[in-house]
Amino acid sequence: MAIPSTNDFTGRVWRIVTTGNIPFANFKVKGGVWTGGTAGNTASFVDVAGREYDFIYPSSGNALNIGEMGWVSGPAAITAMPSGEMQWWVGTR
Repeated sequence: MAIPSTNDFTGRVWRIVTTGNIPFANFKVKGGVWTGGTAGNTASFVDVAGREYDFIYPSSGNALNIGEMGWVSGPAAITAMPSGEMQWWVGTR
């Protein structure tokens, strides 16, 4: 599957490729993966409560597996997404 040119927040798998807003009130992230990044780069987002979440791409160059984050207070803003694609698996419970 090709990397999209814009963020996609449809369905249960969200695809993030650039900075911008996550247009949902509260959402639950069950896990995810960041692929195609560059070693040492940092992707970040901040929720409406001011909590910042940072992800650092591994120096090995392998994909970064993202564990369950639970409920995130939205809307949130992606403040840094340097390269590659991050997929989040969004849950309902």
